[in-house]
Amino acid sequence: MEQLFAPTLALHIACGLAAAVAGLLPILTRKGSRAHRLSGRLFVVLMGVMLAAAWVMTALHFNAYFTALSATASLGLFSGYRVLRRKRPDRDPAQRAAALDWAVTLAVVAIGAWVLALLLGGDSDAPRAPAVALVWGAFLMGGWDLWRFCRPTDWPFSPDLWTYEHLMKMLGAYGAVLSAFSGNFLTFLPAPWSQLWPTFLFQPMAMIWIAVLVVRRRRAWSLA
Repeated sequence: MEQLFAPTLALHIACGLAAAVAGLLPILTRKGSRAHRLSGRLFVVLMGVMLAAAWVMTALHFNAYFTALSATASLGLFSGYRVLRRKRPDRDPAQRAAALDWAVTLAVVAIGAWVLALLLGGDSDAPRAPAVALVWGAFLMGGWDLWRFCRPTDWPFSPDLWTYEHLMKMLGAYGAVLSAFSGNFLTFLPAPWSQLWPTFLFQPMAMIWIAVLVVRRRRAWSLA
């Protein structure tokens, strides 16, 4: 099993570096365009392989921080992609959460609770601040998704909600890969800020972006 770790780590690093570059393309291209869709799929594939390798390494050598990072990034990527299949649950019941959505979300929330218990109990030497922040992110995202699964057409549902969810979650996934990259390679930054700055950058960016979209669409509706 130990012989599996080195090639898995190499695959993880290669895909992570590629995802850090490829993730800029969906951000910079026009939303809904062919370039946006293709670059987004490339990012999802690279992140998927990177996270699969991360889970293999976690099974071989457990680390609470990287477990929390893998769980949060996995949920962000998975849910951010799957929400594209749940755009209009009010019109089509087939676009509501499936068993796979429930299973993945509940699994990530359970992993987050386990990691938090390890951190609070002093059973892990992982950096507490970034690990707790990641667990908190998993709880927020998982809790939101579970609410949406239970009540898909209730508040705050709107025909554009999927757009905001997709934006927030995919930027969160991109922030997670940058967090791992920064923590490992930008060693001139002091800990834990070398791992936390992507969160402080991309989460407010996503909220501002969403606010701009909401204002634009309300103006469009008022002029219609």
